Amino acid sequence: MASLISHRLPFSPEENALLYAASVLHHHGLGRVAPKTIQRLLADVFDEASPAPALPSPVPEALREVLNAYEIPGSGTPLASRLAGVLRLADAFDQGMEAQPIYGQDPGEIIEGLRDGVEAGLWPEAALNAMVESTRAQAIPPVEAWRVPVFPQAALRILNILRDPRAGAAEVAHAASLDPATAGLVMRLANSALFGPPAPISTLPAAITRLGFAATRKAILSAALSPVFRSPRLETAWPHSLEVADLAEQLAALSGATDPAEAYLAGLLHDVGRIALLPVPLYDWALLQRLERQGCPPVYAENLLLGTDHAAWGAQIAAGWRLPDPLVMALRHHHRPENASHPLVFLLYLAEFLSASEEDLPSIIRLEISLKGLGLAWADVADCRVSPVGCWLAAA
Repeated sequence: MASLISHRLPFSPEENALLYAASVLHHHGLGRVAPKTIQRLLADVFDEASPAPALPSPVPEALREVLNAYEIPGSGTPLASRLAGVLRLADAFDQGMEAQPIYGQDPGEIIEGLRDGVEAGLWPEAALNAMVESTRAQAIPPVEAWRVPVFPQAALRILNILRDPRAGAAEVAHAASLDPATAGLVMRLANSALFGPPAPISTLPAAITRLGFAATRKAILSAALSPVFRSPRLETAWPHSLEVADLAEQLAALSGATDPAEAYLAGLLHDVGRIALLPVPLYDWALLQRLERQGCPPVYAENLLLGTDHAAWGAQIAAGWRLPDPLVMALRHHHRPENASHPLVFLLYLAEFLSASEEDLPSIIRLEISLKGLGLAWADVADCRVSPVGCWLAAA
């Protein structure tokens, strides 16, 4: 957020670099703790093997002044005070976003609540105006411009088979055989090191027998739905969706709250709303990418710049495909579980959390809501990992 604000203010490149450094380090207490001590503390807390952030050593005096002025409004040099005001405003906005599970405010409402800070001398009015301009939602192209593909017929066939309690391996094999890419993926998985004894498998029925119904279903659904995500802008979305689907299936089995197959499908489709980003103008796309590179979670960035996020777009796409209402709801609220009560919503939120995707600001409140909604405790899910089959499919 500090970067967005400074982009609209007359700051020099050197001042922007100073503000960025202060934004990264403002909670580290660098004005009072030596950088090497900070590095040791971070390594102890997070992991000895994890690289500590690059901290300046010694801390430049200009940076120390900004950090001190951040803690004492009105103090420091004029430059330090001005930069500290921007930093304080950005931090207050972040705190408002983190409190969304409690107060439910959107970015515009949070900004409106920050106007009193100008009179209180916490941040300059110019910085608040720059924030307003930076978060003025850009127009999203209409749904007709999203280039949403037709829901894959192969996926529809396997879904119908899965809903039929009388269906067996023969019906699944027939559905897989109708699409060469699907059949090929099933055969490769059956002959992979995960399943393959020395004798190779050469027929679909034999492959399905070796894999079992659950693994076959995963392979067929992943092959059927992967074309939906074919775009350079979505290159990371599909492997992530496979991981979330795998974790959601495990959580469904643990909780007994919903059918694991339904949870798997929800995981595969949970980020389908990213299709709506494909026609976004290049400038807005580049700005989104810049924010993400600077550490801004994607959902946070989407709400800041576009006024909504891929979860809402995904629900629109799923509704257009006439998918079941619980699935549409799960896609809509999978980053905001406090706004829904269906188990699929909680499963997707937990699966996202366990996948370490960091798509949104972390929230212990949302985590607890989701665990409670599924009747689970953290100890029940802490050891959940993507299964070997899930890893294989994500890498295939």
